[in-house]
Amino acid sequence: MGVVGSLPSPSPSTQSNVMHTESKQIVSSADECSLSNPSIYDVEAPADKIIPKKPSRRKKSSPPITVVYGPINIRVRQSAAPTLATGRCSKFVELEGEAAIKREIRRKRNREAAKKLKEKRSIIEDNLKAQISEYEAQEKSLLSTIENLRAYKEYLEYQYQQITSMQESISRSAFKKVGRKRMYLDRSVPIHPNTMRIKEESRRSSPQWQLLFSI
Repeated sequence: MGVVGSLPSPSPSTQSNVMHTESKQIVSSADECSLSNPSIYDVEAPADKIIPKKPSRRKKSSPPITVVYGPINIRVRQSAAPTLATGRCSKFVELEGEAAIKREIRRKRNREAAKKLKEKRSIIEDNLKAQISEYEAQEKSLLSTIENLRAYKEYLEYQYQQITSMQESISRSAFKKVGRKRMYLDRSVPIHPNTMRIKEESRRSSPQWQLLFSI
């Protein structure tokens, strides 16, 4: 029996039920907190469920613009380069203060160097043109001397032929004249008997000499 005027005490079964319901509520509230605050660790998805990324399509670039400087072809960059290899800003970027002053000084030096190179190039070109014109004049003079020498050679060959033909004709006529004179002298000059004897004696050979030669 309980005390009069007070509430009856709960049975032990009801106390256990209340504790079980409270624990369920605590677990459900913890699950809700975990869902609202996800963990920072990434959960690896299985290999079968990995979705491959589509390759990004590059924009079709327009054909490059080329500028011709004599034999040199230079491609013009269509988009401004953000920086150079040295870390300097692009020439299209506007600078202020000390950087702008340095850029202006650098550009001035580059202009002066380009001007000097242009002058040097023009001097070299003028010298080369003068040398070429001089060599062309020398070539013309040499060609004219070659033509003159060829003409002189032909003249000398012609003179040689004329002289040889004249010498042959003169020698023939001289031989003919000498032969005629001999014939005339043989006919006109009488033969002396003493000369005839000398000729006959010279023709006859002595037997002594014949014997000597035979031995």
